[in-house]
Amino acid sequence: MKVTKIAKGLYKVVDSKGTWLAMGPNRSEGNYWIGYECDNESDCSNDTNWGIGFKTFAQLKRYSQSF
Repeated sequence: MKVTKIAKGLYKVVDSKGTWLAMGPNRSEGNYWIGYECDNESDCSNDTNWGIGFKTFAQLKRYSQSF
């Protein structure tokens, strides 16, 4: 898993499942980390998010490997 910081609270993750973005509490609603199935921030939307939020980035990364 390769994690690249794009901006504060926004990370691009490349892993065995593909590429996705992690958006943190200071960038998203509800104070949760959310995963998005997209390559850049402009594509992040309700249509590309995983529909689940996590309190920590570590929890989100663990979840990403489960599907």
